[in-house]
Amino acid sequence: MSEENGSANALVSKDKTGDTMKSLLDNFEGDDDRKSWASFQERIAKAPQQVLRYCRNGSTKPLWPMSSGRPSKPDIPTCTYCQGPLCFEFQILPQLLFYFNVKNDVDSLDWATVAVYTCEASCEGTLAYKQEYAWVQLSSQSVTVS
Repeated sequence: MSEENGSANALVSKDKTGDTMKSLLDNFEGDDDRKSWASFQERIAKAPQQVLRYCRNGSTKPLWPMSSGRPSKPDIPTCTYCQGPLCFEFQILPQLLFYFNVKNDVDSLDWATVAVYTCEASCEGTLAYKQEYAWVQLSSQSVTVS
């Protein structure tokens, strides 16, 4: 990797990441989505090779690439074990698509972001695997189809 692509240690060049992210912008409508996208890009530019953001302490919220297609509080269900609230734990960023070698085709795998919510109380410690909740924000959610 050359220094001109941003960092000698970067896994994904800023040029490649920028091209992937820019393709999502073509699907956005309205000023709110564009403002959200600009804010998302600004934060991601600090570490463009990241594919996962983790936060379990509740102080961080997902970075939403678009203002449309975000969940509201009623959209996030309660824990299936204790009926307590779920909280944001981690986020899968669209840069992961680069590592999957996803092409920019109509039928390709695509998402703007995936936010995963888990039980705030971390209940049922005896279970090896627990059901969690994932909110998938698709890049095409704001596109109107005629």
